[in-house]
Amino acid sequence: MLNSEPQTRVLNTRLELREAENGDGLTLTGIAVPFNQRYDLYDDVSEVFDPECSFGTRTVKIAREHGELIGRAVELEARDDGLHVTARLSDTAAGRETAQLVRDGVYDAFSVGFKPVSHTIEQMEGRTIIHRREVELFEVSVTGIPAYPGAAIESQRTITSTEDNGKETVMDTEEITTMGVQIAALDSEVRDIKTMLARNTTATDTAHGSQYRTAGDYLKALASGDKAAVELMRESRDLITTAQAGENVTWIADQLKLIEQRRKVTNLLSHAALPASGMSLEYNVITSQAMKVGEQAAEGDALQFGKVEFGTKSVPVKTYGGYTKLSRQVIERSTVPMLNTALRALLLEYAKATENAARTALYAQITAAMATNKVTAAKTLAEMTPNDWVKVIMDAAEAADTNNVQLGTLAVSKDVALAIASLTDTGSRFLDVSGKGRDTLGSFDVTGIVGNLLRVPVQVLPNAAAATAAFIDPSAITVWESGGPTQLTDGDPITLTEAYSVYGYMAIGVTEPNGIQPVEFATK
Repeated sequence: MLNSEPQTRVLNTRLELREAENGDGLTLTGIAVPFNQRYDLYDDVSEVFDPECSFGTRTVKIAREHGELIGRAVELEARDDGLHVTARLSDTAAGRETAQLVRDGVYDAFSVGFKPVSHTIEQMEGRTIIHRREVELFEVSVTGIPAYPGAAIESQRTITSTEDNGKETVMDTEEITTMGVQIAALDSEVRDIKTMLARNTTATDTAHGSQYRTAGDYLKALASGDKAAVELMRESRDLITTAQAGENVTWIADQLKLIEQRRKVTNLLSHAALPASGMSLEYNVITSQAMKVGEQAAEGDALQFGKVEFGTKSVPVKTYGGYTKLSRQVIERSTVPMLNTALRALLLEYAKATENAARTALYAQITAAMATNKVTAAKTLAEMTPNDWVKVIMDAAEAADTNNVQLGTLAVSKDVALAIASLTDTGSRFLDVSGKGRDTLGSFDVTGIVGNLLRVPVQVLPNAAAATAAFIDPSAITVWESGGPTQLTDGDPITLTEAYSVYGYMAIGVTEPNGIQPVEFATK
């Protein structure tokens, strides 16, 4: 079960620029994804897009360097050599500038952004080859970083207009944060592949549970005593986890995706799969660290000696779940969408219960860290200016560097989010501190309660105490979890009813206390 987070691949070749007799120079064509070409992810892991690979049905946007959106794909066509794209750049300053950079040879290739859906695995000469069979393509970027032959911009129609609106165009991108997320997703996927191989299992074209199109179909089969459904129920209790939710049949992946979409705070933290047994989970933490690494004074001299001591912590493994009863008549005679709706309701409640558990653990640790690891602001929340936030962020970044942790996400309560969204600045700065232009401090999506401030990601903590603000390194808290799809728990032959439950097991522990840095605002 592999990671399904968004990933990017730079699949580049030399640019071939062809002048057309007509057109305005804003249409690009080329190979977005070459087929049957190996892309080396790691020393022993490679990736290949198969000619039969499906790329989904989403509208594909065009960006540059996976940042500012500059257009959309108007045609995608799978040919023998790869997925060909025809892209239309918007008639804006950024679009015309990109077209000129293509003409100048600065941008000469495409890079794709996608979510893995299904694949097969091949072992060849000591390497693991991931054959992509289905992905969800959502972005094609123009790029100028040569990495892998195959994905090239083939032509650009002649530019006939050279007008410029005079406005400054700044790329709206969080490059470092985005790269970190992509690398973490790729690392997780490769770890899952290696774990699967160590268990002597292989991925095939027939995904686990693929004989059922939906959860409702599976539910009907389970009620009828179908052996394959019963076996799937038994196996999925341990094999399917939200920490490894990538390589599943679509309806199982959709269930897990639904859960994760409802767990915004849980997604800030690290995830791992629970051991197969045990009512508690033990994990190691560093209690004292005196490691030393330095330059060797002279050849043959002893290296510096250091010492690290470990301690053990234990957290309980708790069960979260619920069940409902459906009559056999409903199961056997109703439409599949009705059954899917009932199961969806259970999944949403499971997501809510586990999300609340993660929130409780995180909020408690933020309070505890206030005594040992806080960042002090010189002003009250209402008085904070952009310059004050710059100092807070710099202080937190310096402390994170000292403690060898990431600065991470700035997690805030609703009142802090409103204060950040209301920030104003006066005068003109010589430096762009936000990465979004001289007159912009950041951005905020009030519908998704996420944003960024001065290049730092911001996430609202629902129902957190007033004036809560903390920098969260994902490694600070780990969520261990396992669970399966809907389980048949009991049957009543007298009333002809069946009980179904959605449940999972979860343990939450503080694995890096220094990874949480709360902000203390002045009181007056």
